[in-house]
Amino acid sequence: MVLFFIISLVAAYTSRNLIFEQRTSGNQYRSTLAFEAADAGIEWALARLNDARMSDDCKPLPNAAAVNAAAPQPSFRERYLSIDVSTGNITPQPDAAGGQPNRLAGCVFNGSDWSCDCPATGEPSPVFAQSGAGPYVAFWIRFSVATPALVTPRPGIVRVDVNSCTRLDPACLRFSRAAQSGDGLATLSAVLALRSGLGSPPNAPLLVRGSTVVDPGATLTATNTDAASTGMTVLSGAAFNPAIATLQTLPGTPVANSVITGDPLVVLPDIVPALVPATPASNGVDRMFNSVFGMWSTTYREQPAAVVIDCAGGCNASDANGVNDMALLEPGHVIYVTGAGPLRIDADVGTAANPVLVVAEGSVEFGGAPQTLRGVLYSRAATWTTANAGTVQGAIVAEQDLRIQGNQNLVYDADVMNRLRNLSGSFVKVPGGWRDFAP
Repeated sequence: MVLFFIISLVAAYTSRNLIFEQRTSGNQYRSTLAFEAADAGIEWALARLNDARMSDDCKPLPNAAAVNAAAPQPSFRERYLSIDVSTGNITPQPDAAGGQPNRLAGCVFNGSDWSCDCPATGEPSPVFAQSGAGPYVAFWIRFSVATPALVTPRPGIVRVDVNSCTRLDPACLRFSRAAQSGDGLATLSAVLALRSGLGSPPNAPLLVRGSTVVDPGATLTATNTDAASTGMTVLSGAAFNPAIATLQTLPGTPVANSVITGDPLVVLPDIVPALVPATPASNGVDRMFNSVFGMWSTTYREQPAAVVIDCAGGCNASDANGVNDMALLEPGHVIYVTGAGPLRIDADVGTAANPVLVVAEGSVEFGGAPQTLRGVLYSRAATWTTANAGTVQGAIVAEQDLRIQGNQNLVYDADVMNRLRNLSGSFVKVPGGWRDFAP
């Protein structure tokens, strides 16, 4: 009996350790699930900010045909963020009717896939059909101002906060939640920045690195009556003859004063000898691209909010995957056209509220009827050859030489520049902005 009693004590003590380890493992499992779900919530929010217009279940619309033309569905960034056009300051969209200061979005993992809800007001309630064994981890996100109230807000900066829980329960997911027994909980946040699609907007309707030629019978008109840009009409890296164009500037200002020609800051020569190891900075043409967009062309083309269109054999703006559709489907995105082209603009592109930013490796031309493009056109062609009549409400930038064929009307628009600088581009994480603790 004494031996049996001793063996029973040993067995009980061993079972106690086993139970303790099981509980520790279970707690660690739930904690890890919640942490990874919260981290996934940050990545999900970042991806949605760089996505197209979406439905209420947070899924991007498949194509431009799915967009309601009468009342276009907002993109994720339009639904949850308000960006000041003139300053670039970002503030979260309020939710006056939902019981919380800022709008919320949320997702739940049902065992095989994620289900999400992006309501304009109220708490997220994703459709939840269980599949497989739980737990069914969920997260809610909100956006908040990235700087304290006593610090001047920095343009283009916003913070995303994520709460996660190992079950879909509003009491466990609210940002005012209290600790719940048995739940795995995690709270993470990250500071995000809008990397502008147009880092240095041109201050003239025509910016050309090389020479400009106007063919016989064609006309070039450049107008800039914006006082903030000093009424500049032409900025050229090579010699420019004002007599080949009709220039309109600020009243009382001599037309010749609105032209800057032979500017070494525009021509940006090659670096000789070339930098080692090889880098785009050695090439003057690439430096020209970097001076306008603030990044090298490869990085620019591969950014999350870039739409790439293949025009190797030529294409027009009304193609199924053309500029018109992309401008409508993905507001705030940059459009990069690959191939020798040309890209033909045969319909009005861009609006005052949603101008377009098009970078083309080949030439860009207008179709038969005069069309209007609101935005900025940038051509990387060795000689950008235009064709037919058209109007650009914004600016055009020629990375090398420019040849005008047809009647080209260029009108500088400061509001277009501000919108492209402060509203277009990709959201990215700010280094050092991620944290897993409360402020």
